[in-house]
This record gives sequence, structure tokens and C-alpha cells, in this order.
Amino acid sequence: MPFTDKQTALRIGTSSLVLVDAEDISYSVKTDKAGRNIYRNTISKIQPDRVVRRYIELSFKMPLCGRGDRVATHLEILKACECKVNFSDGKTVITPTTGSSDTVQFELYRAGKKFVGSAGKGSAKIEIKSGNIPYLNYTFTALIQDIQDADLPDEAPEAIATPLVNENVKILVGETAYPVTCESFELDFGLDVKPRAAITAPGGIAGIVVQERVVQGKFNPDAEKRATFDVWGVYLGNGTDPIVVDASGPTMTVVEPGSRYKITLPRVTYTNVSDAVQDGIVVDEIQFEATGVDDEFTIEIW
Repeated sequence: MPFTDKQTALRIGTSSLVLVDAEDISYSVKTDKAGRNIYRNTISKIQPDRVVRRYIELSFKMPLCGRGDRVATHLEILKACECKVNFSDGKTVITPTTGSSDTVQFELYRAGKKFVGSAGKGSAKIEIKSGNIPYLNYTFTALIQDIQDADLPDEAPEAIATPLVNENVKILVGETAYPVTCESFELDFGLDVKPRAAITAPGGIAGIVVQERVVQGKFNPDAEKRATFDVWGVYLGNGTDPIVVDASGPTMTVVEPGSRYKITLPRVTYTNVSDAVQDGIVVDEIQFEATGVDDEFTIEIW
């Protein structure tokens, strides 16, 4: 089976692209950072000696930066996606409304030639650790349609563009919207976030900020048995529907006793975003009894 052990470890600012033919022969493709939030794939070696059906896998880890290289807020990431949301096992799964089919189309370009393929499901995970810049982990697997030898890249390195899939679904970073070549997002905000100031999005509405009062994102029952978290609201809007803002009255349930907790924030709907800005964001104080060093919170956004 392709991709059983062909995955390359993710590195910040770089990625790997693997081409696998019907006989499970792989060809590596290197991806370098060509600019802020711009990554270029280069084929380093390929053997175009026969017509094969090739699988393609693209994985990268991309820092989400906004204007002036500032940290992109969760709001900026979320509000650019027209999504449907599902909660399952303490996780929030956001699926683009354009991604209802199991397959999507993508295009690859090289030297003016276009290769068209059918894609399987991809995935993306927004990762936030230790108060650092959030990263987008992205994996995309597809089957390239039959390609004639004359259309295959030469052995010399050639730059190709990353696939463009689901044009209506984009990640917004600063003022630039980037296409998302995946079927779903999995957002899992855990405890590994150091205390920091609130991330305020344009318009005065804050993104999610989880502030914990224990060093290094771990509970120390001997030092402080009870930890407090400040949970800020976020909103998701598509420019036409009412703005949904998380507000007061959160609930907490134990997903796995002793190790995992879930906070569910209710919704408050504003028909005008200015009303939400005027009201401000309600800060909810959550308290719970820490039972071990591996306790973790999962926040359901909606």
C-alpha cells in the first residue's frame, strides 16, 4: 500500500511531497520557503520511463502570520472558512461546506502544462503550543490520473505549484486568503499555552485565549491543586449571516476522568458585528480540581 512508511518528518518552513507509482516506487520532492507564507515544491528526481498511476502526498507545517508577521488570530483563521461544525469525542470538527463529496479536484502546473487529478480526503490541524505562533499542519493525499510520458517532468528539478482545491474555502492570514486543499479541520485547544495577553482581532473581538496559572502548561498538584482558566469568546461569520459570539455560562464535562476535560461555551447571536464589539467579550472563569500532571482541556468553539 502506498504511504505505509513513506511519510517524512515535518520541519518548520519546509515540507515533503512523495510520488508513488503502481509498483510503490517513490520520488522525493523538496519544498522550500519562498516567502512569508509561500512554499514552493521542487521535484528533485523522477523517472518518466512508463505510464503509471501515481499517488501524491503533500504535508507541511505552516506558521500562521498576519500583517507585519504578527501572530494570526483564531478569528482570522476561522472566519474565512464557510463551514459546518460537528462535535465528537471532545473534539471540534469543522468541515467546509464545499467539501461534502469524498473527492475533490486539484491541478498541478509545470512549465505551462497542467496535470489534473482526483483527490482523496486531506486534513489540516491548527496547532498552538506554549504560547508560540500557531501552525497549520496540512496533509493531502491524492491519485493523479494517467499521464503520458511526454507530459511528465524531466529529471532536472522543476518547480510546481501546490494544488488548488475547493476555491471557496480559504485560510485567511492577514489580508491574504490562501486556498485550503483539505476536507476538514480539527481544532483541539489544549492546556499547552503559557499565560499571555489576549489576542485581539480587528474590530475589537478577541480570539480564544486560555490562560493557565501553572508553569509549563502542566498541573502541579503539590504547588496549586486548583487552576483557573480565562476563556475568551470568538465569532465565526461569513459576512451575511448573523455573527455568533461565545459568551457567559460555560459548562464543563469530564471526557476521560483524571486526564481530559471539555468546556462547552454557549452561543449569543448578534445581527450586527458592531453590537458585539460594543458589548465586549465576556471573560469566563473556569475552575476545576487537577488530578494529575496530564490533565487537559478541550474547548468546543461552538
